[in-house]
Amino acid sequence: MTYRCNAHCVMCNIWKSREKDALRPEHMRKLPRELKTVNISGGEPFLRADLPEFVHEVGQRCPGARITISTNAYLPDRIAAAMERIIEDDPSVRLAVSLDGMGEAHDRIRGDDGAFKSALALIDTLTGKGFRRLRLGMTLSESNLEQLAGVAAFGAEKGLELGVVAAHGSQTHLGVGPFPAAGMPPHLRAAFRKLIGRSLRSWQPKQWLRAHFAYNTYRLLAGRPWRSRCRAGQDFFFLQADGSVYSCSVHGQHMGNIVTQEWDEIWQGRPADDARDFVRRCPENCWMICTARSVYRRRAPRVILWIMLRKLLAHAHMVPLRRARKWAIEDTAR
Repeated sequence: MTYRCNAHCVMCNIWKSREKDALRPEHMRKLPRELKTVNISGGEPFLRADLPEFVHEVGQRCPGARITISTNAYLPDRIAAAMERIIEDDPSVRLAVSLDGMGEAHDRIRGDDGAFKSALALIDTLTGKGFRRLRLGMTLSESNLEQLAGVAAFGAEKGLELGVVAAHGSQTHLGVGPFPAAGMPPHLRAAFRKLIGRSLRSWQPKQWLRAHFAYNTYRLLAGRPWRSRCRAGQDFFFLQADGSVYSCSVHGQHMGNIVTQEWDEIWQGRPADDARDFVRRCPENCWMICTARSVYRRRAPRVILWIMLRKLLAHAHMVPLRRARKWAIEDTAR
């Protein structure tokens, strides 16, 4: 919803953008009503004073959507005040606080002294007020691989869910090129094993899916990505702050503009068809929340089998059982 950002992250150059925000809350009234998940991000969304109005309009237009706001937590007092307004209107809205390392490591990744302190202040303020829909988000790249264990331990101590994603290149959105596959030090394998094991021991099915997502994040970082047919421009899309609709945020192809067009004109137009044709040929094997949700909907039996084998037979080990490895090879071939 905004190009503006007060962070200077090493894995994102959006803070260098000089583009102007064109989206307004009323444009959310053009969104497709059947959206199930909406992630509001930036830049830093809390730099916009009208963020509560955006959230309200999304909730009104898409009553079945689960809304998550992503923040760098640089403005803890402003964010806490805005969240009070937001959850008063819609208590189901979630907040994801970015945490890419502990202490000075987080400051280094975010490019600013005091970033970690601000994140802690926001977490303590919201948990102190009883806000229960708070989670952590960590973006892994070669710059902070060694920080996973510490962030995971911090999340467990605070009782907060941790979502771990691999950094993806994006000229469309972030202004950065592709990230090379990083070398996997032994301690990182152990950190992922512990993270996955904690999720599999939960009684909540969504935590089992988090385990599967984390496992394939590890594979992506190791240069062995999950290979599946991408559904960008069909199951999901990316809306940029200038109103442009793209098939995705990585190799996104322009489909239209929600400021100047109605949704049906965008979704059913020739540019959208061309974008989907590109997606069918796209060589990238992205593994992000949006792509994973497509997998979980369309390959549910395979994912359930993975969970069962790991939960009941493999005891959360990173090294697959023979049967699990055989399934993975067969599914990759498909």
